Amino acid sequence: MKLLPVTPSGAHVAYLDVGAGERAFVYIGGLGLASTVTFAPVIGHPALAGCGRHVLVDLLGSGWSDHDDAFSHTIDDHADVVAAVVEALGLRSVVLVGHSLGGSVAISLAARRPDLVGELVVAEPNLDPGVGTMSARIAGFDEDTFAASGMRAMIDAEDSPVGLRTLRRWSPRGLHRTAVSLLAERPATFRAQLTALSMPKRYISGELGGEDLDALRATGCDVRVVPAAGHLMMDDDLDGFVALLVR
Repeated sequence: MKLLPVTPSGAHVAYLDVGAGERAFVYIGGLGLASTVTFAPVIGHPALAGCGRHVLVDLLGSGWSDHDDAFSHTIDDHADVVAAVVEALGLRSVVLVGHSLGGSVAISLAARRPDLVGELVVAEPNLDPGVGTMSARIAGFDEDTFAASGMRAMIDAEDSPVGLRTLRRWSPRGLHRTAVSLLAERPATFRAQLTALSMPKRYISGELGGEDLDALRATGCDVRVVPAAGHLMMDDDLDGFVALLVR
């Protein structure tokens, strides 16, 4: 695990940097999760292990990154933190991979810093304002109430052992601010930003999610579907997800 200071107060973002080679993949995980947990089985898969460089970034306030309540935790500021990691490592034209919230952060990063991104791969990101079950549940609280009791209620209701561990590592205020930003109206929606991007872009969907694939293809993405998989498609079918990621 490596650390990079990224805020005026000196808070560090944590990331794993494994492998070597000219082709570099950068991964960003979802809300309540940790990139270093979500994508560890992916980069350890035989189809990817030993192939290229893999950088797993825990968003500030999540995973093994520091908490900093002075940080905004907006999607764009999360994107800037990931960009800081990419720049600190001297990388360019990375394959940027984001799941759920991480997909929205990846879209923002690709739109803001296309010089850093050679290819974009998103797995069921939040594309439209107000859409997101978990984020809507979090944003239903005001920030102070969520920090005081809402986070505890979410932890108590979490039935996945892995999800429980990663959720506990989130900053309550960071989780709330991130959820609010994810749902917010924007000058250009994530869908509009994705459509406008000219770089190669791929959209991976879980078959059980029932997404409108024609609408996704209209964004200009190469749309691929993991059979019999839900939103946590890496858990549901790791082989299938990795096959679509590397193909």
